Amino acid sequence: MRALPCLLLLLVTPCVAQSQDAAADSAAVARDAWARAVHAIGAHDTATAAREVARAAAAWPTQEAYVWGRAVLAAQTRDTATVREALARLGALGLWRDVRHDARFAPYVARADFAPLLARLDANGAPLARGGVRATLPDSTFWPEGMDYDPRTHRFYVASVRHGTIAEVGEDGALRRELWPRDRAHAGAVLGVRVDAKRGVLWATLAGIPQYGPHVAADSTVAALVRVRLSDGAIERRWDLPPAALGHTLGDLAVGPSGDVWVTDSREPVLYRLRPNADALERTTHPLFHSLQGVTPTPDGRALYVADYSHGLLRVDIATGAVSRLDDAPESTSLGCDGIAWDRGAIVAVQNGVTPPRVTRFVLDATGTRIARAEVLARDTARLPEPTIGAVVGHTFVFVANSQWDEHDDDTGALRPGSRLTRPVLLSVPLPDR
Repeated sequence: MRALPCLLLLLVTPCVAQSQDAAADSAAVARDAWARAVHAIGAHDTATAAREVARAAAAWPTQEAYVWGRAVLAAQTRDTATVREALARLGALGLWRDVRHDARFAPYVARADFAPLLARLDANGAPLARGGVRATLPDSTFWPEGMDYDPRTHRFYVASVRHGTIAEVGEDGALRRELWPRDRAHAGAVLGVRVDAKRGVLWATLAGIPQYGPHVAADSTVAALVRVRLSDGAIERRWDLPPAALGHTLGDLAVGPSGDVWVTDSREPVLYRLRPNADALERTTHPLFHSLQGVTPTPDGRALYVADYSHGLLRVDIATGAVSRLDDAPESTSLGCDGIAWDRGAIVAVQNGVTPPRVTRFVLDATGTRIARAEVLARDTARLPEPTIGAVVGHTFVFVANSQWDEHDDDTGALRPGSRLTRPVLLSVPLPDR
């Protein structure tokens, strides 16, 4: 039987930084310029739009949207030098767009001087398929998001956005059971799920979003962290967040080596910490927190890494609370990362906010404060069209390959006309030896 919910007063952890972080400032400048560019486009003022997009790209040069927007506007105004510069920048970041079949770039595709740029983009978009299918769920409507692995029982746990349950999958890939009945009234979607193998429990996040099948307007306040007994799926305890002006979307979570549970709220945005045996969640905010996604602690418990969709990979010093942004490695971007996991001095990220979506391993330097190099482990729009969250399993990384967000309307959660659902797949890719 499920435990009764307990609404707890949140403790507030004061932000260490007293002023806006420089990186956050640059991102804010870029967003403001982008907003002006969008307004100018609506007003058919191409010159102003091009100027503002250039300003956004200069302020935040690793953001794909700004670089691509600059290329498109330059192509529309026949600014060949800027087209060349923007496409070169896109290629240098390891990104891709189908320029060859985009009519706006037709005048440049046949030019000999653009051939190296197009070849670089082609290479960035070429399928990189390693590993294979670890499991396939039988129900195409399941809509997976988070997943994790229990090394004691060798079972996977996959969260369902649509049906608000968690599937238990055997090592052989067969569905064993679903922990909760589907489509319970006022339950909310399950987004994040993590196993605490040391303590034999499962943690999950619930969110009152319209993508949950039985969702009604009153469910929008659902935002909870729950501790689940694995033997029978009973919720042992529940921590509900009080309503917020912007609402909450509790997404991914992680369990630290000492039993601390870390949860990200992508809407408010806030990083929460639940200490072992605590009655309340501690709340941390920071200027670099804009769209929080995945989170992973280091094995020694000294640091926590957080993926922010807009700002990249962040490091939180657990002792001091200090937050810093990791500098990107040359010719790479850490923006657009969703689920992340720790792997021997590196962060493995499902990077679904770039084109094409991919799994990237970001190797850190000895201090853990910057990215030394970025290694793309997998990309293939056919096999992983919409990856989300994964986990390190032995010497492999297993992740959700085809979540279904793009198949549904963002506001209502309804299936988009012409969409075709496929059975959810867990893919496995090998991790480098080093």
